[in-house]
Amino acid sequence: MTIDALRVSLPTSSGYVDVVRDATLTIGEGEIVGLAGESGSGKTMTSSAILGILPTGARTSGAVTFEDRNLLTLAERDLGHVRGNRIAMVFQDPTAALHPLLTIGTQITEHMRHHLGIGKKEAVERAVDLLDQVRIAEPRKALRSYPHQFSGGMRQRAAIAIALACEPRLLIADEPTTALDVTVQAGILQLFDRLRDETGVSVLFITHDLGVLSTIADRTYVFKDGAVVESGETEDVLLRPEHEYTKALIASRAQSLAQEREAEAAVEGTY
Repeated sequence: MTIDALRVSLPTSSGYVDVVRDATLTIGEGEIVGLAGESGSGKTMTSSAILGILPTGARTSGAVTFEDRNLLTLAERDLGHVRGNRIAMVFQDPTAALHPLLTIGTQITEHMRHHLGIGKKEAVERAVDLLDQVRIAEPRKALRSYPHQFSGGMRQRAAIAIALACEPRLLIADEPTTALDVTVQAGILQLFDRLRDETGVSVLFITHDLGVLSTIADRTYVFKDGAVVESGETEDVLLRPEHEYTKALIASRAQSLAQEREAEAAVEGTY
């Protein structure tokens, strides 16, 4: 995928305001690319523009080229064949992303039957394979479970399975580990890396946590105020940053880790 000079503008009481400004980036086949930046920096709006799920009244310009088509110019019906099929998304909060009244099996199989046109029996077998692929124990039994019966980490794995159901070529992960504890987070990151190696899927990984990107992303783009201010191999961006904003993000991350260690030490000292 290539994003070229993407601009996204949203309506306000005083006119349109640019929330993404001339963003240009590429995502190669089988590559994990990170989008880093604070909340409101333009990361999520960029991913929303890719999928065509921007707020009502939003305006876009530039190009988002995927499989030789500019997604920004596709009719809604044509974009619907791409969304969830060729490009899928994993959201930050799996509790909100999963329907609470439908079993995990129903949510996976209906997705496949809609996009792939396969029968129920075949869809169920594929769903079992998907849950096994994302390392959910007893996958056939898990199909009959509801989201509330899973832990947060298992819900996120189920959401990833749903996103993978139609074998997309691009997976957009929007802060998929933010709500998880450190141990579960590590498992989800390993899962993305393994899925990339096994399936060749490309991943656009969105996060405010540079530490997360250091473990998973091949290349990283840093967003500030709707624009890309720095990009390159992740190691270069994190170890040899050039932009002052990137340096500030890295310093903030280091300070946050130091505060976490101090808090842990204080808790241990009470026992």
